[in-house]
Amino acid sequence: MSRTASDEPGGTPPILEPIPMLETLVRHQVEFVLIGGFSLAAHGFVRGTKDVDIVPLPSRANFERLMAALDELEAVQRGFEEFRPEEIPVQLGVDGLAEGRSFFLLTKFGWLDVLQFVEGASDYEELRTRTVERDLPGVSRPVWFAGRDDLISMKRAAGRPQDLVDLDRLEAGEGS
Repeated sequence: MSRTASDEPGGTPPILEPIPMLETLVRHQVEFVLIGGFSLAAHGFVRGTKDVDIVPLPSRANFERLMAALDELEAVQRGFEEFRPEEIPVQLGVDGLAEGRSFFLLTKFGWLDVLQFVEGASDYEELRTRTVERDLPGVSRPVWFAGRDDLISMKRAAGRPQDLVDLDRLEAGEGS
């Protein structure tokens, strides 16, 4: 994958193409819940976002499927562009995922954050029980989006300016 200035930390994010990214994950049978800005669409409103955030099912078999999908997506860790692979503190891989690590990745379709601990979120199993399932054009099976109450909790815990705007909209019942 060629590097551009937009790949550098603090640079302009690469163009995000979430549908082919999500289809790759689905095709590899990765189990995950979508959270973050992109997940707001399942609750009736859309806003721009620079990345796709997922919480994967924490199982070794799922991590192996996730790694196969990430290989196809040509994923590399963000923020370590000037380091050699052996210098990166925790390598992206099944073992790093099994340790409960989160990874911030650059893929051929934009930024993907694989998060295993999210402030304000329950563990995967609880998060999954409250998901909203939605069909997305171009994705071959429905995708699980974080439920409204979980999004509210995560947005409240994050507290960034955009999260507060999202929180106001979710609490006001905007969207569906």
